[in-house]
Amino acid sequence: MKPITPTRIGEIWATDIAVFTESKQGNRFVLVIMEYLSKWAVTCALKSYDTDSIAQVLLYDVVLKYGLPSRIISDNGSSYISDGMTMVLDRLGISRSLTSVEHPQSDGLVERFNRTLKASLSIVAGQEPNTWCEYLPFVTFAYNTAKQASTGFSPFKIMHGRDAELPLFNPVKIQENTRPNARNWGQFLNRTIPMIHSKALENIKKAQDSQAKYYDKKSSTVKSFNNGDLVLRRNRKTGGFPKERWSGPWIITGPTNYEHTAYNITDKKNFKNTSKANVGDLRLWYSPS
Repeated sequence: MKPITPTRIGEIWATDIAVFTESKQGNRFVLVIMEYLSKWAVTCALKSYDTDSIAQVLLYDVVLKYGLPSRIISDNGSSYISDGMTMVLDRLGISRSLTSVEHPQSDGLVERFNRTLKASLSIVAGQEPNTWCEYLPFVTFAYNTAKQASTGFSPFKIMHGRDAELPLFNPVKIQENTRPNARNWGQFLNRTIPMIHSKALENIKKAQDSQAKYYDKKSSTVKSFNNGDLVLRRNRKTGGFPKERWSGPWIITGPTNYEHTAYNITDKKNFKNTSKANVGDLRLWYSPS
């Protein structure tokens, strides 16, 4: 695979969908679009990830705010390769690169961010996982203003050429006679503003470090399966927050390529149900008995 090497800010963006518990607002998905050079992240909570929803975020939150990308990287999900999306990209003049089941690592930037995002939102949402939608913009801002180990700068500074000015940390005092509208705003800001300061950044840094160690460990381990092995498959479309979900068992029927980076699998309960899966999304299944 050729390395992804942008030559300027805004040239290459990558996108993916993260799946969450349904929020109080009815959202179950987060569309993530990341700029490759700065690592700047754009996030948007969605009730569905159809072509219209993705195209609107791409147009209004990327193109009209940061300029036209030369290329966008995504998987080959139906919403990304539909006729509607092809029309949008052709009209805007954006080329498209698709990752594959065999080599999804070419979109690893967004995949790692998604893990960090889920870990961070799990921390701030606490015992109310359906409130993650409320905190998404603040956690995203905290990520964008935190220094990245890979660049030595925050995505904000690389994207805008300066450090971000943060709101005051100290909470505003709410009096007993404060009117309801002012009280609601005061309580909301007192709860959310601290998330973009040191504690939230520290939690995000810990999440990043934990995910980096996990990713490095997983990447450095060569995993292979034999025909007939029973495995579980990570379910990327219907789970993942606050915990990963797996389906199976599936039966390994053979590798799809010479490198054994992906396998053909068959549902043990329904032999007509066959699929392909990347090796990173598979793990051995052990009978509970």
